[in-house]
Amino acid sequence: MRKLILRLAIFFGVLLLLFLGTELYFRSKGYGALPSVWFDPQVGTRFHPNQSRDIYAAGNVYMHPAKINGLGLRGHEPIAEADGDAGIRVVCLGDSFTFGWGVEDDETFPVLVEQSLDEAIDVPVDVINCGAPGYNTYQEHQLYKKLMAPLNPDYVVIAWYMNDLDPMSYGTTGTLAPLDHPLAGTALLDYWSRNLRLKVIGLPKFEFEGFDQEAALEMKKVYDQLLVGGMWKDSSVEAAKPFIERNLGDLTALLDTIEAGGAVPIVVAFPTVGQMDDLRKSKVEDSPEAFAEMRAKRTYAMTKVIEHAQSRGVATIDLMDAYVESPVRPYGAVDLSHPSAAGQRIAADAITAALKEAGAF
Repeated sequence: MRKLILRLAIFFGVLLLLFLGTELYFRSKGYGALPSVWFDPQVGTRFHPNQSRDIYAAGNVYMHPAKINGLGLRGHEPIAEADGDAGIRVVCLGDSFTFGWGVEDDETFPVLVEQSLDEAIDVPVDVINCGAPGYNTYQEHQLYKKLMAPLNPDYVVIAWYMNDLDPMSYGTTGTLAPLDHPLAGTALLDYWSRNLRLKVIGLPKFEFEGFDQEAALEMKKVYDQLLVGGMWKDSSVEAAKPFIERNLGDLTALLDTIEAGGAVPIVVAFPTVGQMDDLRKSKVEDSPEAFAEMRAKRTYAMTKVIEHAQSRGVATIDLMDAYVESPVRPYGAVDLSHPSAAGQRIAADAITAALKEAGAF
């Protein structure tokens, strides 16, 4: 019996050493560093709650840490003192731009807006960062209904970006493990999710009511081809219009839900770094007429979203001109495609002004 116990101890000891060695190897390759996520079939991939992890740019270049709260969102927990008429609660929906990919915890626009409101008014203020990298408008709606609508916010900021046109997004990459998975957050599970899961199991299945995943996947094939063809440079092409119309439908549903709950929506549209750079160059080198023509092409989808929101009486913010004219580059030096601290500040100031105009203070 002792020999059997000894052999078992040696066997499991070797397994443990192999596990630890493999874990360390994959960690050295950058796996397991990003915030651990799980797949919520009613929303998409979501961060595991209560974790502090590192964020890396492409090429495994370290950028900054990120603190994830008990709801699986970046930032502090919801502030109970702001409930009801006692204070003001602002919910910020969006993707990695809202999350603050590329900036420190205290440099995201939701944090900056909260600081500005705290200075301006005497009641408790709660600004919640619901930014989830990779999310589109449809997923933001599902997340809002599940997590934020029960908190009865006073204002909801919807941060729109071109990838909201993507008809099929799972959200941020990561381990895609259940919340109670014993390997959640490990480099091994991260490697499995990124490199092997799709080949072995296939794509996870959404459970959105009325959502046709197969149709969305077929539509996404066309969308991906349009991206290669330069749709983000000229979204006025005929082939882009079905994606714009689909997104406007998703935005309509989200606005309906927000307003039905008594909250005031504000739509803020972020430009892509390519749009901004093209217009910066055109503003200097081209005639006003050529600049206006380029702007119309580059911002066609953004303009449609803004016009749609305005037709409903919703306050809107177009950050294109502010970004183009900014003396400090509003996009990052390490992660080139996301707003820098300066870009987040520009957005925060514009949102704070819109909140003031809407009667927040």
